[in-house]
Amino acid sequence: MSLRLDQLPGGASDLARRIARVERTLRERAAQLSSIVRRTDSSIAMRIDATWQLLDKDGETLVAEDAAGGLAVPYIPITFTTARYTDWPASTSATFEDIHRATIKRLQPYGYVSIGHTADAAATTGEIQVYANGAQMGDTIAVTFSQAATTVGPFAMPGAYKGQVDLTVRARRTGGAGAIRCTVLAASGIES
Repeated sequence: MSLRLDQLPGGASDLARRIARVERTLRERAAQLSSIVRRTDSSIAMRIDATWQLLDKDGETLVAEDAAGGLAVPYIPITFTTARYTDWPASTSATFEDIHRATIKRLQPYGYVSIGHTADAAATTGEIQVYANGAQMGDTIAVTFSQAATTVGPFAMPGAYKGQVDLTVRARRTGGAGAIRCTVLAASGIES
């Protein structure tokens, strides 16, 4: 005996609606599991599943989220500096002179520079300043015979996106016979 569609519970139109609803649910769940954004040449530009990845045209990961949270790649360098202040560059000049310099491409709108500083003799005093493209960033830092760390920033990075930014740390002695010493502990571009 053959079964006619009109003999099914709810009729043929109800069955079609149920099948369409199941198909829609499956498509939505599949989209939640993984999403891919392709370039016009069909190569994968971005993959999203439990984490996300941005890929170059050769399929290499440029930026990715770590499954434990935070950034997986790119690896961000961690820099070290000498811990003994006697190894830090020194200035005995009465006028500001460049002690540290860096030239970077402006990628973030803001930046900061953390500086370790001290005088190397008890009666010696001095000052330190941070400049970006020739303009002072933040306040002048007073330096005495006491190791300290000061962060200048966040400050607005000058210039256009990908433009050159020249950063300098300047120091001078304002009193005494010793030297003003400083080192860059950390520096970075940061988001707004």
